[in-house]
Amino acid sequence: MNKIEVGTAVADKPGMATGHLNIGATPDGNPVDTPVMILRGAEEGPVLWMHACVHGDEYSGTFTIHSLIRSIDPADLKGVVVALPALNLTAFQAMQRMSPFEGYNGGDLNRCFPGRENGTVTEQIAHAVFGPLEEHADYFVDFHTALTSDTRWTLYADYGGEISEVGARMTRAFGYTSTLPAKDDLLQGSAMHSAGKAGIPSFIVETGGVGPAFTKAAVDEAADRLRNMMRELAMLGGEVEDHGPLNYFSSFDWVCSSHGGLFEKTVSCGDTITEGQVIGKFSDVFGDMVAEAHAPSSGIVLAIHPGPVMARGELLIHIGLNPDNR
Repeated sequence: MNKIEVGTAVADKPGMATGHLNIGATPDGNPVDTPVMILRGAEEGPVLWMHACVHGDEYSGTFTIHSLIRSIDPADLKGVVVALPALNLTAFQAMQRMSPFEGYNGGDLNRCFPGRENGTVTEQIAHAVFGPLEEHADYFVDFHTALTSDTRWTLYADYGGEISEVGARMTRAFGYTSTLPAKDDLLQGSAMHSAGKAGIPSFIVETGGVGPAFTKAAVDEAADRLRNMMRELAMLGGEVEDHGPLNYFSSFDWVCSSHGGLFEKTVSCGDTITEGQVIGKFSDVFGDMVAEAHAPSSGIVLAIHPGPVMARGELLIHIGLNPDNR
C-alpha cells in the first residue's frame, strides 16, 4: 500500500493511525498541532478528506467525525478516510469562532483558503492544511454548525463537469433537503471552493447548533448520512438510500437585524417563507413589543437567530433563495 502521511499521522496498513499536523505557534513559541485521524481500509480505494471546526466553536462536526470513524471496520472499508476533527485548534480551545491570536484580516478561516505561508495566523493555518488536502484527497467534506439544533442544509462546489456531477451525487446521497450548488462568487476563500478549483469534488455540511443548541441527534443523523454517501462513492458496501427530491437554491441572503431587544422567532429552519412575512418579534425589558421582524426575501429558512436576546446588527436570518424541488 502507498503510504499516506499527514503531519505525524502515517497510514501504510489497514487500521487507524493518529498524529498531529503543525498549523502554527502560540505567542510563547509553542507549536499548535491539530489532531489527525487516518482510517485505512483493507482494500485500496479513494481518499475521503473531512475536517471540522474551521470555526472553532462548531463542535457538531467533531462529534460526527468521531461517530463515523468509530462505526467503520477497516475490513469493510475500500480506501481511506482522513479526518481533522478540531482543525482551528486555538479557536476550538478558546470555544470561539476564530483564533484568539488573529490580529488582522478578520480571522475567518472559511475565507482564507488556500492560505499563505507568510500570511496572517489564519492564512497560515489554511496553508498548512490545504497542502496535504490537495495532495491526498479525492473527495472532501467540510463540517459547519449554525445557531439552532434544527439546522440542516448542504452546499457543493459547482464548477461544471465531473466536479459538479460528483459533488451533486455526494450531496444527494447525504440527502439534506436544502442544498445549494455554489458558484465561486459565493463563499470565496472557503476550503470547499479551493478544493473544487483543485479538481476535488467538495461539499459543506451545515448541521446542528452551537453551544446549548448542540444535540447528539444531529450528530447521529449526520454520521448515518455520511455512511450512505460513502456507499454512493463505493467506499462502503450496501444499498444507497434514496432520500427523495431536494430543494436546490440559486443563492442565499444573509440579513442582520435593524432592531435589538428580547427576540422571539416565529419560524424555524426548513420553513418556507414569503417576503414581508413576520419571522419574529422584539420586546423591550418591560415586556412590551417594540417591533416585528419581517422576511426580506422569499425562500427557505436555513438559519435564524434563536433569541432570547439580540443586539442590533446581529445575524437575524439566513434564507435560501428560489428553491427548486427536484
